[in-house]
Formats: sequence, structure tokens, C-alpha cells
Amino acid sequence: MTSIQDQYTDLIKQSQEASQAAIETWNRTIQQAFGQLPTPSFGSPEQVIDQVYDFAAQVLNAQREFAKQVVATGTAAAEKVRDSVATAAAHQS
Repeated sequence: MTSIQDQYTDLIKQSQEASQAAIETWNRTIQQAFGQLPTPSFGSPEQVIDQVYDFAAQVLNAQREFAKQVVATGTAAAEKVRDSVATAAAHQS
């Protein structure tokens, strides 16, 4: 049987790994978005507006996905902590 400290340490490691994966995903998405930046051109004002707003939408979507991953990671970690505490409390009773 593992101690509560070992369980907590494992949980922290899992949370760190999940956070790192989320950050790496966010970084890749941002790099892809910046790689798709329109080259400066002096097209019509309508074209420039469309390009700027398309890019902003890509950045916003990347931020949305990152926020969802952060929330999912935090929720999973909180549930594991709650379950570990409940299990430890039940064993000590």
C-alpha cells in the first residue's frame, strides 16, 4: 500500500506532465498560426481586413483550446486529490 505522500507526489507529477503537454500543444498551435501570417501586401482594404480577422480567429481558437485543456487538467487533478483524500480518510477511520 502506498502512503498518502506517495499518492500526492504521483498526482503532482501527473498534473505537471498534463500541464506540460497542454503548453506544448498551445506552443505548436501558436507557431502554426504565426507560420500562416499573411505576407505583407497592399491589397484592397477589404482583403487586409479579412486577413487580420482570419488571423485573430486562429489565435482566439488556439487560446480557447488551451483554456479547455487547462481546465480539464485542473479538474482531473482536483478529482484525484478529492478521491485520494476520501480514501485516506476512510482508511484512517
